[in-house]
Amino acid sequence: MDSAAASGASSPGPEGVAMPGSARRYAACLGLAIALALAAAAPARACGAETDCTLPMGSYRLAAPPGPPRGAVVFLHGYGGAPAGVMANGALRAALAARGYALVAPAALPAAPGRPAAWNSTGDPRRRDDAAFILSVAEDAGRRLGLARGRMLLAGFSGGGMMVWRLACRSGDAFPAYAPVAGVPWRPLPADCLGPVRLLHMHGWTDRVVPLEGRAVAGGALVQGDLFAALALMRRAAGCAGDAPDAAWLRGALMLRRWDSCRPGGEIMLVLHPGGHLVPPEWPALVLDWFEAGSGSCLRPATAASTC
Repeated sequence: MDSAAASGASSPGPEGVAMPGSARRYAACLGLAIALALAAAAPARACGAETDCTLPMGSYRLAAPPGPPRGAVVFLHGYGGAPAGVMANGALRAALAARGYALVAPAALPAAPGRPAAWNSTGDPRRRDDAAFILSVAEDAGRRLGLARGRMLLAGFSGGGMMVWRLACRSGDAFPAYAPVAGVPWRPLPADCLGPVRLLHMHGWTDRVVPLEGRAVAGGALVQGDLFAALALMRRAAGCAGDAPDAAWLRGALMLRRWDSCRPGGEIMLVLHPGGHLVPPEWPALVLDWFEAGSGSCLRPATAASTC
Protein backbone atom coordinates (compact mmCIF):
# COMPACT_ATOMS: atom_id res chain seq x y z
CA MET A 1 0.00 0.00 0.00
CA ASP A 2 1.42 3.46 -0.86
CA SER A 3 1.88 6.09 1.86
CA ALA A 4 -0.83 8.38 0.49
CA ALA A 5 -3.43 5.62 0.55
CA ALA A 6 -2.35 4.46 4.01
CA SER A 7 -2.76 7.94 5.44
CA GLY A 8 -6.03 8.71 3.69
CA ALA A 9 -4.40 11.64 1.93
CA SER A 10 -5.71 12.95 -1.35
CA SER A 11 -4.41 11.61 -4.69
CA PRO A 12 -5.28 12.44 -8.32
CA GLY A 13 -8.66 11.23 -9.52
CA PRO A 14 -9.58 10.11 -13.04
CA GLU A 15 -9.49 13.66 -14.38
CA GLY A 16 -6.38 14.72 -12.37
CA VAL A 17 -8.53 16.11 -9.52
CA ALA A 18 -7.31 15.33 -6.00
CA MET A 19 -9.67 12.82 -4.23
CA PRO A 20 -9.63 11.67 -0.60
CA GLY A 21 -8.86 7.94 -0.11
CA SER A 22 -12.44 7.13 0.97
CA ALA A 23 -13.82 8.91 -2.09
CA ARG A 24 -11.46 6.97 -4.33
CA ARG A 25 -12.64 3.69 -2.87
CA TYR A 26 -16.29 4.72 -3.32
CA ALA A 27 -15.65 5.73 -6.94
CA ALA A 28 -13.92 2.43 -7.64
CA CYS A 29 -16.83 0.44 -6.18
CA LEU A 30 -19.35 2.55 -8.08
CA GLY A 31 -17.44 2.03 -11.33
CA LEU A 32 -17.35 -1.74 -10.78
CA ALA A 33 -21.09 -1.84 -10.06
CA ILE A 34 -21.85 0.12 -13.22
CA ALA A 35 -19.61 -2.15 -15.31
CA LEU A 36 -21.32 -5.28 -13.96
CA ALA A 37 -24.77 -3.82 -14.59
CA LEU A 38 -23.86 -2.93 -18.16
CA ALA A 39 -22.46 -6.41 -18.76
CA ALA A 40 -25.64 -8.03 -17.47
CA ALA A 41 -27.81 -5.82 -19.66
CA ALA A 42 -25.71 -6.22 -22.78
CA PRO A 43 -27.19 -8.29 -25.61
CA ALA A 44 -25.78 -11.72 -26.43
CA ARG A 45 -22.59 -11.62 -28.47
CA ALA A 46 -23.40 -11.14 -32.12
CA CYS A 47 -23.31 -14.29 -34.21
CA GLY A 48 -24.97 -15.43 -37.39
CA ALA A 49 -24.66 -17.52 -40.52
CA GLU A 50 -20.89 -17.02 -40.76
CA THR A 51 -19.95 -16.89 -37.07
CA ASP A 52 -20.68 -19.32 -34.25
CA CYS A 53 -23.10 -18.69 -31.41
CA THR A 54 -21.33 -20.29 -28.45
CA LEU A 55 -22.99 -21.99 -25.49
CA PRO A 56 -21.57 -24.00 -22.57
CA MET A 57 -22.45 -27.29 -24.32
CA GLY A 58 -21.47 -26.38 -27.88
CA SER A 59 -22.18 -23.98 -30.72
CA TYR A 60 -24.61 -23.24 -33.53
CA ARG A 61 -25.19 -20.82 -36.38
CA LEU A 62 -28.20 -18.69 -37.12
CA ALA A 63 -29.63 -17.09 -40.27
CA ALA A 64 -32.52 -14.71 -39.59
CA PRO A 65 -35.08 -13.64 -42.22
CA PRO A 66 -35.12 -10.01 -43.44
CA GLY A 67 -38.00 -8.95 -41.18
CA PRO A 68 -39.42 -10.10 -37.83
CA PRO A 69 -39.28 -13.91 -37.83
CA ARG A 70 -42.50 -15.86 -38.13
CA GLY A 71 -40.85 -19.01 -36.85
CA ALA A 72 -37.64 -21.01 -36.99
CA VAL A 73 -36.43 -24.35 -38.31
CA VAL A 74 -33.79 -25.98 -36.12
CA PHE A 75 -31.98 -28.16 -38.67
CA LEU A 76 -29.54 -30.90 -37.62
CA HIS A 77 -26.79 -31.65 -40.15
CA GLY A 78 -25.85 -35.16 -41.25
CA TYR A 79 -22.91 -37.38 -40.28
CA GLY A 80 -19.64 -35.55 -40.83
CA GLY A 81 -21.45 -32.29 -41.51
CA ALA A 82 -21.31 -28.90 -39.83
CA PRO A 83 -23.46 -25.77 -39.39
CA ALA A 84 -21.42 -24.06 -42.11
CA GLY A 85 -22.63 -26.68 -44.57
CA VAL A 86 -26.25 -26.10 -43.61
CA MET A 87 -25.80 -22.35 -44.02
CA ALA A 88 -24.15 -22.92 -47.42
CA ASN A 89 -27.42 -24.42 -48.70
CA GLY A 90 -28.63 -21.24 -50.35
CA ALA A 91 -31.83 -22.79 -51.67
CA LEU A 92 -32.88 -23.91 -48.19
CA ARG A 93 -32.04 -20.56 -46.61
CA ALA A 94 -33.87 -18.62 -49.31
CA ALA A 95 -36.97 -20.82 -49.13
CA LEU A 96 -37.22 -20.43 -45.36
CA ALA A 97 -36.47 -16.70 -45.39
CA ALA A 98 -39.16 -16.13 -48.04
CA ARG A 99 -41.69 -17.54 -45.57
CA GLY A 100 -40.30 -15.52 -42.66
CA TYR A 101 -38.43 -18.39 -41.00
CA ALA A 102 -35.01 -18.34 -39.39
CA LEU A 103 -32.61 -21.23 -39.94
CA VAL A 104 -30.85 -22.52 -36.82
CA ALA A 105 -28.03 -25.05 -37.31
CA PRO A 106 -26.53 -26.69 -34.19
CA ALA A 107 -23.13 -28.42 -34.32
CA ALA A 108 -22.65 -32.10 -33.51
CA LEU A 109 -19.44 -33.27 -31.83
CA PRO A 110 -17.12 -36.10 -32.92
CA ALA A 111 -17.83 -39.41 -31.18
CA ALA A 112 -14.09 -39.63 -30.47
CA PRO A 113 -11.03 -37.47 -31.22
CA GLY A 114 -10.27 -37.43 -34.92
CA ARG A 115 -13.67 -38.83 -35.89
CA PRO A 116 -16.35 -37.03 -37.97
CA ALA A 117 -19.02 -35.01 -36.20
CA ALA A 118 -22.02 -37.20 -35.33
CA TRP A 119 -25.14 -36.77 -33.25
CA ASN A 120 -25.52 -38.91 -30.14
CA SER A 121 -28.71 -40.45 -31.50
CA THR A 122 -28.12 -43.71 -29.61
CA GLY A 123 -28.14 -41.90 -26.26
CA ASP A 124 -24.61 -43.03 -25.35
CA PRO A 125 -24.09 -41.80 -21.75
CA ARG A 126 -20.34 -41.39 -22.38
CA ARG A 127 -21.02 -38.64 -24.89
CA ARG A 128 -22.64 -35.20 -24.73
CA ASP A 129 -26.36 -35.18 -24.00
CA ASP A 130 -27.38 -33.91 -27.42
CA ALA A 131 -31.06 -33.71 -26.51
CA ALA A 132 -30.21 -31.22 -23.75
CA PHE A 133 -27.82 -29.37 -26.07
CA ILE A 134 -30.43 -28.97 -28.81
CA LEU A 135 -32.93 -27.62 -26.30
CA SER A 136 -30.33 -25.12 -25.06
CA VAL A 137 -29.76 -24.01 -28.66
CA ALA A 138 -33.50 -23.51 -29.15
CA GLU A 139 -33.73 -21.44 -25.97
CA ASP A 140 -30.75 -19.25 -26.90
CA ALA A 141 -31.88 -18.78 -30.49
CA GLY A 142 -35.37 -17.98 -29.23
CA ARG A 143 -34.00 -15.17 -27.06
CA ARG A 144 -32.02 -13.73 -29.96
CA LEU A 145 -34.97 -13.95 -32.36
CA GLY A 146 -37.78 -13.14 -29.92
CA LEU A 147 -39.44 -16.51 -30.58
CA ALA A 148 -41.00 -19.06 -28.28
CA ARG A 149 -40.11 -22.70 -28.84
CA GLY A 150 -43.72 -23.30 -29.82
CA ARG A 151 -42.88 -21.59 -33.13
CA MET A 152 -39.89 -23.82 -33.87
CA LEU A 153 -39.80 -26.97 -35.99
CA LEU A 154 -37.07 -29.55 -35.33
CA ALA A 155 -35.76 -31.09 -38.56
CA GLY A 156 -32.65 -32.90 -39.69
CA PHE A 157 -31.07 -34.85 -42.52
CA SER A 158 -29.62 -38.39 -42.40
CA GLY A 159 -27.78 -38.68 -39.07
CA GLY A 160 -29.49 -35.45 -38.05
CA GLY A 161 -32.83 -37.05 -38.91
CA MET A 162 -31.94 -39.95 -36.60
CA MET A 163 -31.45 -37.45 -33.78
CA VAL A 164 -34.80 -35.84 -34.61
CA TRP A 165 -36.44 -39.26 -34.22
CA ARG A 166 -34.78 -39.68 -30.82
CA LEU A 167 -36.17 -36.39 -29.53
CA ALA A 168 -39.60 -37.04 -31.04
CA CYS A 169 -39.73 -40.37 -29.22
CA ARG A 170 -38.15 -39.46 -25.89
CA SER A 171 -38.97 -35.74 -25.56
CA GLY A 172 -42.06 -35.39 -27.71
CA ASP A 173 -43.24 -32.16 -26.10
CA ALA A 174 -39.87 -30.42 -26.57
CA PHE A 175 -40.96 -29.06 -29.97
CA PRO A 176 -44.43 -28.69 -31.51
CA ALA A 177 -43.47 -30.76 -34.57
CA TYR A 178 -40.69 -32.91 -36.02
CA ALA A 179 -39.53 -33.35 -39.63
CA PRO A 180 -36.76 -35.92 -40.14
CA VAL A 181 -35.42 -36.46 -43.67
CA ALA A 182 -33.63 -39.68 -44.72
CA GLY A 183 -32.85 -40.69 -41.14
CA VAL A 184 -34.40 -43.50 -39.09
CA PRO A 185 -34.04 -44.66 -35.47
CA TRP A 186 -31.42 -47.28 -34.64
CA ARG A 187 -32.25 -50.87 -33.81
CA PRO A 188 -33.40 -52.12 -31.47
CA LEU A 189 -36.30 -49.70 -31.56
CA PRO A 190 -37.57 -48.54 -28.16
CA ALA A 191 -40.50 -50.45 -26.73
CA ASP A 192 -42.58 -47.29 -26.74
CA CYS A 193 -42.41 -43.53 -27.23
CA LEU A 194 -43.91 -40.58 -25.42
CA GLY A 195 -46.77 -39.01 -27.28
CA PRO A 196 -48.73 -37.77 -29.00
CA VAL A 197 -46.50 -35.91 -31.46
CA ARG A 198 -46.72 -34.37 -34.92
CA LEU A 199 -44.13 -35.90 -37.23
CA LEU A 200 -43.58 -35.65 -40.99
CA HIS A 201 -40.95 -38.04 -42.32
CA MET A 202 -39.61 -37.65 -45.88
CA HIS A 203 -37.49 -40.34 -47.53
CA GLY A 204 -36.10 -41.26 -50.93
CA TRP A 205 -37.49 -44.38 -52.60
CA THR A 206 -34.04 -45.18 -54.02
CA ASP A 207 -32.02 -44.20 -50.92
CA ARG A 208 -29.14 -46.67 -50.53
CA VAL A 209 -27.32 -44.86 -47.69
CA VAL A 210 -30.29 -45.19 -45.33
CA PRO A 211 -32.68 -47.60 -47.08
CA LEU A 212 -36.32 -47.65 -46.05
CA GLU A 213 -35.69 -50.99 -44.34
CA GLY A 214 -32.38 -49.88 -42.76
CA ARG A 215 -28.99 -51.58 -42.97
CA ALA A 216 -26.00 -52.52 -40.84
CA VAL A 217 -23.15 -49.99 -40.61
CA ALA A 218 -19.87 -49.65 -38.70
CA GLY A 219 -18.98 -53.26 -39.39
CA GLY A 220 -22.31 -54.43 -38.00
CA ALA A 221 -21.92 -52.57 -34.70
CA LEU A 222 -24.95 -50.42 -35.52
CA VAL A 223 -28.07 -51.32 -37.49
CA GLN A 224 -30.42 -48.71 -38.91
CA GLY A 225 -34.06 -49.28 -38.08
CA ASP A 226 -36.92 -50.14 -40.38
CA LEU A 227 -38.82 -46.95 -41.24
CA PHE A 228 -42.21 -48.64 -41.33
CA ALA A 229 -41.68 -50.22 -37.89
CA ALA A 230 -40.66 -46.79 -36.55
CA LEU A 231 -43.79 -45.20 -38.00
CA ALA A 232 -45.93 -47.91 -36.37
CA LEU A 233 -44.24 -47.15 -33.04
CA MET A 234 -44.98 -43.45 -33.43
CA ARG A 235 -48.59 -44.10 -34.43
CA ARG A 236 -49.08 -46.03 -31.20
CA ALA A 237 -47.56 -43.16 -29.24
CA ALA A 238 -49.88 -40.71 -30.99
CA GLY A 239 -52.90 -42.89 -30.29
CA CYS A 240 -53.83 -43.20 -33.96
CA ALA A 241 -56.92 -45.27 -34.70
CA GLY A 242 -55.23 -47.88 -36.89
CA ASP A 243 -52.33 -48.86 -39.09
CA ALA A 244 -54.05 -48.02 -42.37
CA PRO A 245 -53.54 -44.35 -43.32
CA ASP A 246 -56.48 -41.97 -43.19
CA ALA A 247 -55.42 -40.67 -46.61
CA ALA A 248 -52.95 -41.69 -49.30
CA TRP A 249 -52.38 -39.77 -52.53
CA LEU A 250 -49.91 -38.56 -55.13
CA ARG A 251 -48.68 -35.02 -55.62
CA GLY A 252 -46.57 -34.95 -58.75
CA ALA A 253 -43.71 -37.37 -58.12
CA LEU A 254 -44.36 -37.44 -54.36
CA MET A 255 -46.26 -40.23 -52.59
CA LEU A 256 -47.99 -39.11 -49.39
CA ARG A 257 -49.70 -40.91 -46.51
CA ARG A 258 -51.33 -39.29 -43.49
CA TRP A 259 -52.57 -40.60 -40.16
CA ASP A 260 -54.59 -37.97 -38.29
CA SER A 261 -57.31 -39.99 -36.53
CA CYS A 262 -55.14 -39.75 -33.44
CA ARG A 263 -55.26 -38.24 -29.97
CA PRO A 264 -55.24 -34.43 -29.85
CA GLY A 265 -51.82 -33.19 -30.90
CA GLY A 266 -51.02 -36.36 -32.82
CA GLU A 267 -50.46 -36.54 -36.58
CA ILE A 268 -48.06 -38.71 -38.57
CA MET A 269 -47.14 -38.17 -42.21
CA LEU A 270 -44.93 -40.11 -44.60
CA VAL A 271 -43.74 -38.51 -47.84
CA LEU A 272 -41.71 -40.56 -50.33
CA HIS A 273 -39.84 -38.99 -53.23
CA PRO A 274 -38.28 -40.88 -56.16
CA GLY A 275 -34.70 -39.78 -55.43
CA GLY A 276 -31.93 -41.07 -53.22
CA HIS A 277 -30.21 -39.80 -50.09
CA LEU A 278 -31.01 -36.09 -50.27
CA VAL A 279 -33.31 -33.27 -49.22
CA PRO A 280 -35.54 -32.73 -52.26
CA PRO A 281 -36.34 -29.19 -53.42
CA GLU A 282 -40.02 -29.62 -52.51
CA TRP A 283 -39.21 -30.15 -48.85
CA PRO A 284 -39.12 -26.56 -47.45
CA ALA A 285 -42.51 -25.43 -48.78
CA LEU A 286 -44.13 -28.78 -48.08
CA VAL A 287 -42.97 -29.02 -44.49
CA LEU A 288 -43.79 -25.38 -43.67
CA ASP A 289 -47.32 -25.76 -45.07
CA TRP A 290 -47.76 -28.77 -42.80
CA PHE A 291 -46.18 -27.10 -39.78
CA GLU A 292 -48.29 -23.96 -40.04
CA ALA A 293 -51.57 -25.77 -40.64
CA GLY A 294 -51.40 -28.05 -37.63
CA SER A 295 -53.44 -31.21 -37.42
CA GLY A 296 -55.65 -31.50 -40.46
CA SER A 297 -52.88 -30.00 -42.54
CA CYS A 298 -52.77 -28.37 -45.95
CA LEU A 299 -51.17 -31.54 -47.29
CA ARG A 300 -54.37 -33.13 -48.54
CA PRO A 301 -55.35 -35.12 -51.61
CA ALA A 302 -55.88 -32.91 -54.64
CA THR A 303 -59.62 -33.66 -54.56
CA ALA A 304 -60.02 -32.24 -51.06
CA ALA A 305 -60.83 -28.60 -50.41
CA SER A 306 -57.80 -26.56 -49.44
CA THR A 307 -57.17 -22.94 -48.52
CA CYS A 308 -53.37 -23.26 -48.73
